[in-house]
Amino acid sequence: MQKAQKNKLAEQAFHLYLKERLIRKQFHRILYRPDDLPVPGLMLATHGSWWDGMILFHLDQSVLHQNPYVMIDEHGLKRFPFFSRLGAFSIDRDSLKDVKMSLNYAKERLQEGSSVWMFPQGEERHQEERPLQLASGATYLAKAARSVSIFSFYYSFSHEQQPDVYIRTRQIDIPPGRTSNQTEFLTAAMTRLYDDVRFDAMSENVEAYQVLTQRTDPLPVKTERWLKAVRR
Repeated sequence: MQKAQKNKLAEQAFHLYLKERLIRKQFHRILYRPDDLPVPGLMLATHGSWWDGMILFHLDQSVLHQNPYVMIDEHGLKRFPFFSRLGAFSIDRDSLKDVKMSLNYAKERLQEGSSVWMFPQGEERHQEERPLQLASGATYLAKAARSVSIFSFYYSFSHEQQPDVYIRTRQIDIPPGRTSNQTEFLTAAMTRLYDDVRFDAMSENVEAYQVLTQRTDPLPVKTERWLKAVRR
């Protein structure tokens, strides 16, 4: 496995690039609703898009400020090695030895008081796919965490040319008992949150959400301005 090589300057520089050059161009709004304010611990997120990790990083830099570590697939980290400077460490799910090393590394970070992000679905799955399939590593790490928060994303087109991103978070208490029962509980909790944020997006229920980022000059406005200039 490849360990994280966190660098504060790299995080700040990348966040500026991410926010201004990527997010503002690709999305209309990033909307955030915490049912419970996440505290440092284990952060478990749904994984419906490549953008999820970027959006989480933006959320932390903008609001949470927890300086977290994030577990990502080994192939992804090899493709984007710079991410290790942002707190990413790798996991190779094809190697049991590597999985154990990555989980123990994450456990050590949790025991130090750091936050660890994990996508327990293991890979990108369509946001409408049900039932959710979660890896058992999440429940293993939950036992070492002081708190467990779940995150769900929903990407939704509405009245603009770019989609909105709805983010909703919730703290949970995983009950003691057998690992299989804990995984079942976690799966149900993440499914409920996924469905709740989906309902918010479908009903355009934005009143409870904080706007993290909004495109200042939507494309329809720019297009209208350009067409008026052409007509003149």
